[in-house]
Amino acid sequence: MSIPTLSRRFVLGAACSLIAGVGAAVPAAADDAAALINTIANRLLTVLKSGVSDADREREMSAILRQSFDLPAIGRTVLGRHWNAATPEQRQRFLTAFERAEVRAYSGRFREYSGQSLVVGKVTQQAPKELVNSQIVQPNGGPAIRLVWEVVNGKIVDVTIEGVSMAITRRSDFNSYVQRNGLDALIAELERRAAG
Repeated sequence: MSIPTLSRRFVLGAACSLIAGVGAAVPAAADDAAALINTIANRLLTVLKSGVSDADREREMSAILRQSFDLPAIGRTVLGRHWNAATPEQRQRFLTAFERAEVRAYSGRFREYSGQSLVVGKVTQQAPKELVNSQIVQPNGGPAIRLVWEVVNGKIVDVTIEGVSMAITRRSDFNSYVQRNGLDALIAELERRAAG
């Protein structure tokens, strides 16, 4: 049995959420959080345009995730109440498998890149977090996709795509899976996906 499939809208947004070329100017008061998103965008655009191998693309994605995303915080959020019941070994296995599965999934979707650009806009302060508003602009003039990046202490902890939180959606999917199959089964499924 597999992890429940995410909605079409979420998958579209998730596939596009990290595909980036940087557009408009960033408000001066929000330099740090906006700069983080712009840096990620520039790194990914460089990789996408370079035509590197799948393995090199995955390595770069993994480096970006580790450096720019608070993976332990995201892992605790997406595992929800099951995090507290997990052993230290299960937590570590989950975080490792979760990261690798996400890298594998997004890296594969990047083959669909066709010139979208990321335009970073207003940053809203909601201590302790900063919300970085942005849009993915389609090169063919299609409707833009709205993203809000949640940044805490200089690291991304969530991305909301067209009003849908990546972390909350993952938590719902993972909770359903764990209730039916158990935490070890979820970890094994993520490890399977990570292995390709």
